[in-house]
Amino acid sequence: MSDLSSADLYMLINLASRPLWLADADLSGATLQHVDLEGADLRRANLAGSNLGGANFRSAHLEGANLVRANLQGADLSGATLINADLRGANLHGASLEGATTGGMQFNSETLWPAEVDPEALGAVRADSKEWLGAS
Repeated sequence: MSDLSSADLYMLINLASRPLWLADADLSGATLQHVDLEGADLRRANLAGSNLGGANFRSAHLEGANLVRANLQGADLSGATLINADLRGANLHGASLEGATTGGMQFNSETLWPAEVDPEALGAVRADSKEWLGAS
């Protein structure tokens, strides 16, 4: 697993060849604002606490990704696959989820959704218990 936690990867990712393969990568706390991750393989990637605001995730593979407390404000997730992604505490305000493949996503009362989105209609599962949050 690649450990790129807390890195500012804007230039590296925007100059990289496509599609990007970042499955299982540790990108927790990374700054990826406005980067182009269209079609990227981010399955099971750890993006917890990352700043992904305004990023392009069109058709990206985010199955099982850890997006806990990630900033996805204004991100384009059109056509992305988000099955079993962990969105507890994530900010998706203003994000586009048009045509996204969803189901089994975890969210809690701290998750901020776009105004027009009903997470339960997307097959998301509320996970508000302390057990889910890792509290003792």
